[in-house]
Amino acid sequence: MLAVSLLAVELLAGMQSFLSQTVMPLVAAELDGAHLYGVLNASSQAAMFLTMPLGGWLLSRFRIGPLMLALTLVTVVGAVVCALALSMQAFISGTVIRALAAGGLATVSMGAVARGLPPRHRQLVLAGMSGVWVVSSLVGPAYAASISSAFGWRWAMVAFLPVLLLVRMMIAYYMPPRSDDEAPEKAPWAWAIVLATGALVLSVPAGVWSGLGIAAGGLLMLWAARALLPAGSLRGATGRPAALSALFVTTGVYFGAALVLSVVAHDAFGLEAHRYGFIIAAPAFVWAILGLWCGAHPATRDGFRRRVLTGGAAVAIAIAILLGTTLLASTQGHAWVGLLAGAGVLGLGMGMIYPDLLGRCFTPPQPGDGISQDRMAAAVILAEAIGTALVTTVAYSWLGTGFGLVDTSLPRSQILYAGLLPLAVLMIHRLAAASPRTMASR
Repeated sequence: MLAVSLLAVELLAGMQSFLSQTVMPLVAAELDGAHLYGVLNASSQAAMFLTMPLGGWLLSRFRIGPLMLALTLVTVVGAVVCALALSMQAFISGTVIRALAAGGLATVSMGAVARGLPPRHRQLVLAGMSGVWVVSSLVGPAYAASISSAFGWRWAMVAFLPVLLLVRMMIAYYMPPRSDDEAPEKAPWAWAIVLATGALVLSVPAGVWSGLGIAAGGLLMLWAARALLPAGSLRGATGRPAALSALFVTTGVYFGAALVLSVVAHDAFGLEAHRYGFIIAAPAFVWAILGLWCGAHPATRDGFRRRVLTGGAAVAIAIAILLGTTLLASTQGHAWVGLLAGAGVLGLGMGMIYPDLLGRCFTPPQPGDGISQDRMAAAVILAEAIGTALVTTVAYSWLGTGFGLVDTSLPRSQILYAGLLPLAVLMIHRLAAASPRTMASR
């Protein structure tokens, strides 16, 4: 029942992800807030980073069930504030409240997987978490687009909340008590504040001087990440820190290309929600299908390297397809096909990479490396979130403002995907460093 409940939460998390992507351009159009895309994303990331680094501390001191219920109630409050917003600033406030809860919930949920399930069940749930995205990639956009079209995006923000509360209550009920005697983690309050500050500075709307904000915010976030993650996680050391380094870069590249698809489709090509819903669903759907199989059939020691490098090449090819679409598409039909194809190949790559890379992070070596499961649960979430935040905040800010250098959406999209290609090369390098054969040779 715990495994089923965790999978249900992942399903709803997927739906919320598609909900956010679907309604963002609709909210911006109604509340005249397209220029605040970057601020919206950065405010959400900053709030999440205030609570996310505290996940290990919370897991080591409190029971997971009550923690999850308390944070879920905060989520409900934030969703209601968003639904009632009459300005973009009010919507951002509700998003911040939701993000404060999401930061803690991300680590707490991963802790439930790491602590509450035996190894075989844990591997199956990790595979199942990819599988449920098959459903959420279909249901999520359909839910968001249909509710938004029939009743408005405000109802779409709150209609799912009773189900969310129910499944979180199930996890609280079935979660076993803590059975180990690991020392309590420390609360990294100072680093959490540095991380949140970096996320805000990253999106300062400074026009042609925005590059300075990006550099300053990025350095602050990397400084905090270096302190919060296990030693060697940013420079690609051996062992599990190398896997965290690869996860950090890979999620940044993938989500930097994928999460902005709705904005590119709507703002650059004029596609409506019922059409770009297919585009934003495609990467998650393909990722889920392939990730389900790869998670249920973990790669061997030698096969891990082959699988993740093939996946990395697919992600790079997908970015090239998206770049080519923004450069060559002459009609909405051509744009729809090109964006859909690129999105699908993106999902293909991540489906091959993610389950085995996550499994590598959660498999303690012999002898041990001194990283507790609570610490690793927090580190995985942080690595994903920081990598994603760095790239997506810059991407949203660029698409919304062009930093005062580029006036229209289409050339902004072209420059964005051109800039992601070098990051894809770095991603492949980090995936190679995380492979068992590479680690053994060192």
